[in-house]
Amino acid sequence: MSSIAAKRYAQALMDIGIEKGTYKNYADELAKVQELITTIPTFKATLFNVSFSIRSRRELLQNILERIGVSQEVRNFFSLLVERDRLQQLPIIMERFQDIVNEVEGRVRVCIYSTIPLDHGEVGELTESLQEALGKQVTVENKIDKEMIGGTIIKVDNILIDNSIRTHFARLAETLMKE
Repeated sequence: MSSIAAKRYAQALMDIGIEKGTYKNYADELAKVQELITTIPTFKATLFNVSFSIRSRRELLQNILERIGVSQEVRNFFSLLVERDRLQQLPIIMERFQDIVNEVEGRVRVCIYSTIPLDHGEVGELTESLQEALGKQVTVENKIDKEMIGGTIIKVDNILIDNSIRTHFARLAETLMKE
């Protein structure tokens, strides 16, 4: 499934959640179901096993979701995912759903790639600067990229700020080649 399709599923659930005022609950319920799927191997194996009928997989899922207190709207959403064979794309759908929640609530998720973990002071400074620049509440995730030589790469939505040593070297080489 493409990211576009995942966003459509996420947006459809979000539209219902906004209409009913329950979108925050939906995010929690999605996470709860994803945790069940990842932590109980037999449950996951059954849900993804195409030798079981769609009907039996949907019924199994519905029974478990009802027992753990998942709302009817989210149960219907999972029925749709099973029927359309999209359940394996749940992590992408959840990520898109969280992106939409962040957008609605004026937050943005920022991913900072570096060679070593940034300390709390560095993350704090970057967070503060990004909040000022973007005018939104910023959640920073620091990911370690061992392939990098040094520096940082900051990803905000579709914006990439590449301040890595490799990019600096590439720009320097390009400048030298022109002269």
